[in-house]
This record gives sequence, structure tokens and C-alpha cells, in this order.
Amino acid sequence: MRTIAVAMTKGGVGKTTTAVNLSHGLAMRGHRVLLVDADTQGQCAKALGVETNHTLTEVLTKDVHILDVATKARANLDLVASDHHLTKAALAISRREKDGHLALAKALEPAIEKYDVTVIDAAPGFDPIAVNVLCCADDIVAPVALAPAALAGVFDFVRHVGTVQQHNPSLKLRYILPTFLDMRVRQSSEMLAQVRGHFGTQLCNPIRVNIDLAEAFGFKSSIFEYSPKSRGADDYTRFIDRVEADGPRPQWEKYMPKEELVAV
Repeated sequence: MRTIAVAMTKGGVGKTTTAVNLSHGLAMRGHRVLLVDADTQGQCAKALGVETNHTLTEVLTKDVHILDVATKARANLDLVASDHHLTKAALAISRREKDGHLALAKALEPAIEKYDVTVIDAAPGFDPIAVNVLCCADDIVAPVALAPAALAGVFDFVRHVGTVQQHNPSLKLRYILPTFLDMRVRQSSEMLAQVRGHFGTQLCNPIRVNIDLAEAFGFKSSIFEYSPKSRGADDYTRFIDRVEADGPRPQWEKYMPKEELVAV
């Protein structure tokens, strides 16, 4: 199972929008996806219109099995929701003398055989839950809003990632995803050039400003459901193409004859 953290120390950069659309986009392509909301705002359930009585807090504080908490959100997509009670889990984890940073990794172990990909929407900042998210991830998607404070926030985040890599050497800051690109604003394109200069091949094609992305949340839909022909859908499709190319293949493909794979 590949674990992807959508994380950034700064809020308001499009983390939840990215986590939801990445998860649903991969699920639509046949991947078995688990979306884990690790933010006290609990926006993932709202974005997908999912109601549940169970949250990640119970998994981390009451030893509830994560597969008992996962709720079906879409075909091939399950959700572990969150809410403000997650602060209790952060406090409990911080009090552990040993292995507190691995609490989420241990909780996710039962999901390894059931899912191809786990996407985790991390909270901004660097509290014990955010550290746990990075300690169990393989790859990081770091959304970067193209605003004046963007670079400072990214460099701060890079330093945090370096600290966590001491505990999780396999962690990679693989995708720098520029968000809120507005080519009508000179500053936006200038910021994109600066980010590209610093991160090179880690930089992904940007997500442009698109009202459909904001409206999709209100309609409890991913962009692929709400407006599949929009710029937002096009931008996230390109991003998902890149993420998918890094593996793994959808589970159903593993059992198809090679000649059938060529024909797909």
C-alpha cells in the first residue's frame, strides 16, 4: 500500500481540495483508496457528503480497528473522518514515552492488504498528529499557494520534513503542487517561476484558480462529479496522471493477462 500525505505547515493552500480530488480521481481509475482526514476541521467528510459516527480519534485513543471506522464514500473510495476531538488524540500521543510518533502507522497496518493507496489530509502546523502523518507516509504532496508568503512557508515545511526523515527515511517530498495560479495577476506567475527555480523536477503542473473547485465543495462533490470538463478537473487530471505513474497499478490490473493490459 502506498501512503501519500497531503501536507503543508500553512493553511489555506488547497490541501483538502487536493486530498479529496486526488483520492476520488485515483478511485475512478480502479485503485482501492482510503482517504484519512487527520485535520481537526473534518472537511473531507463535508466535501464528499459523508456522514459517520466514528472518527480517527477513536482509532488513536480507543484502539478501535481502522477498518471498522472506514466509511464508504464512493466506489473504490473509503473515508476515515475526523473532527475537533482529534485534539484529544494529539494530547494523548504527546504523552506517550515511546513510539508516539508511530501511532498512526500502527493504526493503518490492517489497511495494507485492503487498499492500494492511502491519502492522508494533514492539518497545517506541526503538532503530534501532523508528525504522525509524515512518519507513516511514503510520499508528500505539498500544495503551495502562489502568494507572497508561499516560499517562506515551503522552506519552513522542508525543514520539518527533514526532521521527520530521521524517523522515516523512506519519506519523500515528491510533489510540490502550486495552487491558485491566476495568470491575470503578474505576481502569481512570478511566484510560480520562483517556486520552479527552487524545486525543479519536484514541481507539478499548477492548479489554476477555478470557481468550480470551490463550488464543488458546497455541492458535496469532487471536481470530477461537479464539473468534469472544467479547468479544475483538467488540472487535477494532469496531477493524478503524474501520481499514478509513480505506482502502484490498480489492484484489478495485477490479475489481467498482458495482452488485455495492452488493449486497455
